[in-house]
Amino acid sequence: MPAREREGGPGAASTTEIADASRTRWGRDALGVAWTVAAAVVVLLPALRPGVSLGPFDLLSRFGLTRQPGVAVHNAVQADQIFYFLPMVNAAWHQVHSGHLPLWNPYNITGLPLAFNWQSGVFSLPALIGYLVPVSHAYAVMVLAKLVIAGTGVYVLCRLLKLGPLAAAFGGTAFELSGPMIVHGGWAMTGVTCWAGWLLAAVVGLLRGTHRFRYVLMLALVLGWAVYGGHPESLVVLGVFVAVFVIVLLVAHARTSGGPVLRPVRDVVIGVVCGCGLGAPLLFPGVQLGLISARRAGTGTPAFSLSHVTNVLAVGLQGTDFRTAAYVGVVVLALAVVGVRASWHQPAVPALVAVAIVSALLTFFSPADKILNLVPGGHTVTWSRAVMLLALALAVLGAIGLEALARPTRQRTSVQWAAGAFGVLGLVTLAMGAAAVLGLAPAIDRHRASLVWPLVQAVVGLGLAGTWLRAPRSGAHSTSRDAVSSRWGPALLVALETAFLLNAGIPFWSVSSTYFPTNPAITELQHTVGTSLVGYGGCRSFRYLTPSKAEVGIRPDANIGYQLHEFAVYDPILPARYFRAWKAISGERTPPALEQIGIFCAQITTVAEARVFGVGYVLEPVGRFGPAGSVLVGGFGGEALVSVPGSAEATAIAVPARGATLPTEAPGTPVPVTHPDPASWRVLVDSPTAAVVRLRLTNVPGWQATVDGKPVALHPWASGSMLEVQVTPGHHVVEVHYWPSAFSAGIDVGAAVATGLVVTGIGTFVVGRRRRARPAL
Repeated sequence: MPAREREGGPGAASTTEIADASRTRWGRDALGVAWTVAAAVVVLLPALRPGVSLGPFDLLSRFGLTRQPGVAVHNAVQADQIFYFLPMVNAAWHQVHSGHLPLWNPYNITGLPLAFNWQSGVFSLPALIGYLVPVSHAYAVMVLAKLVIAGTGVYVLCRLLKLGPLAAAFGGTAFELSGPMIVHGGWAMTGVTCWAGWLLAAVVGLLRGTHRFRYVLMLALVLGWAVYGGHPESLVVLGVFVAVFVIVLLVAHARTSGGPVLRPVRDVVIGVVCGCGLGAPLLFPGVQLGLISARRAGTGTPAFSLSHVTNVLAVGLQGTDFRTAAYVGVVVLALAVVGVRASWHQPAVPALVAVAIVSALLTFFSPADKILNLVPGGHTVTWSRAVMLLALALAVLGAIGLEALARPTRQRTSVQWAAGAFGVLGLVTLAMGAAAVLGLAPAIDRHRASLVWPLVQAVVGLGLAGTWLRAPRSGAHSTSRDAVSSRWGPALLVALETAFLLNAGIPFWSVSSTYFPTNPAITELQHTVGTSLVGYGGCRSFRYLTPSKAEVGIRPDANIGYQLHEFAVYDPILPARYFRAWKAISGERTPPALEQIGIFCAQITTVAEARVFGVGYVLEPVGRFGPAGSVLVGGFGGEALVSVPGSAEATAIAVPARGATLPTEAPGTPVPVTHPDPASWRVLVDSPTAAVVRLRLTNVPGWQATVDGKPVALHPWASGSMLEVQVTPGHHVVEVHYWPSAFSAGIDVGAAVATGLVVTGIGTFVVGRRRRARPAL
């Protein structure tokens, strides 16, 4: 047949149909992704409005100089956001916009690493996006980015599991808006777990055996971004559960289809190694700091009480402790049951069930997490972080269940299981309500309104299942009366679940019309002390959220938002030697419970203590006038400010004769210091004799010094907590710069891995193109 005739034949029509089907598929996926992204935007609408900033700034009204009467606190559980995460975002944003890598935090104690303290996540993808917007909106944009990454990752995972766009949108929305993700959205752990869906998607892709390099590359990139997310505990937890998923998935795949096992395992290992290589610029210096931190000796938080299992049903049952919120809703739970029943033969389903079971045990059953505490270093991990992965597993299983119900030829068995699941969960909800009314469950009785949504979901789900049971067995034979329930019933479940999650999540956020609100006292203090280090004569209450009359100043690390240098810090990466140094000098020991989480707040009682650490000013509570030898400067917001003569960032002390040891408290002559950038010092020394230049600079790996341009060694002093350098007589310029060699090594490794992936990708593309161009025999 001539070519012209063939062009008009059935083949041309078939090609057109294929193109139309492709456009329809892409259109549906565009709608599914749009729904997932829109849900993340809507839940954050309170924080995305013009003129407001995300963050519990109202908590500052309780304490010290930022105290303001009459301010209602919206959610006290979000304390870490204002006392750690928001300040770190603020510091990193300003350094980036000043043209500097955000490596060092100069605002707390004698400085601490910023990029390598893990939880700041300054190199994470959400942080990079946050740098593109004004600082007052950066935190909200970062949280939004994490939710979108979480939702789209599960969407891709569902599509790789051959679910339709509607089911994939359901899974993505259910995970990103689940209680664990919303409640921890402003914390560092979600910077890691938001990538979980993408990681599992890469593993599923590798199991298929096609496009192997594509999924190895995907696994490496996603794991690298998860490392930069900045929470080592969550990395460990995520690693455990990816391992559980992979093992069960491969076993189930081998049993059902007899497919290869070694090749996918090899590909997963290659992807993990490459991902760790891409994350090496944070891993290498981060691990180095972790090994000397006080947190290394700490212990993780135990699992939630078993009574918190009911939190999976609804929001609010946990009361004011939002940290234990685990809600996913009745719709997700019921559909997850359907998914397991309808698709157990698919290898991914038992793998997801295994993840859900292990996650639930570690979240709600304390003996389970104690077993992992036997592993070296396991006691430092809060294994209940697994609650986020429990939400992911349930969301994907729920999506699988929705797909089973959305098929035109859905099985009657699936509908029966849906009816049973919704019915049982409805009865459980009614039983909880009855127990509350009868006084058998006081905790639930205080939050009975939380049971409304689970009951509504159970009733609607049971009603739809009943309608489907009365309809013809095949959707292809449905009558017009059954059209709504058969065609739009699954969509109604998606909308119902989304509405429940939005109703639960939107009120959670604390917002403020002022970014780090100030007052005349803070403004006057900023003007008076400048860049000097301010210490406290009355340290803040050891009960973290309880105000104290003796508390002065600004809660660490909120001081960063006001560009005030403060001799106090809340940072788990704080070296343990810092606590030893303070005890040796003052005799005061920080309680172990605070030391292990990096809370340091010294009560300055003598000018000698202040001079050792370079504290230039001391704030005192009302009625106190500072240590002997200090000079009263004035009052600020009811607090007294005194200066400490002779205290400075750097001092020069003559080298003792005959190699004698220089006492820690030895007085020195202040020398001028300038800072070309937050991670650099420039010190001018003019001494007639050989001198020791003592720097009030935290001793961590990465500081390098030169004297008149020549490299010199830095030495520890003050129990190893700070650094000093020795100079010969005369005029010298001492320059100190922070750039860890481990960071350089990590960059080299990351660059090598990235180059290898690029070269391999090009080679794979060229070989594949040649194969496709080879004529068929």
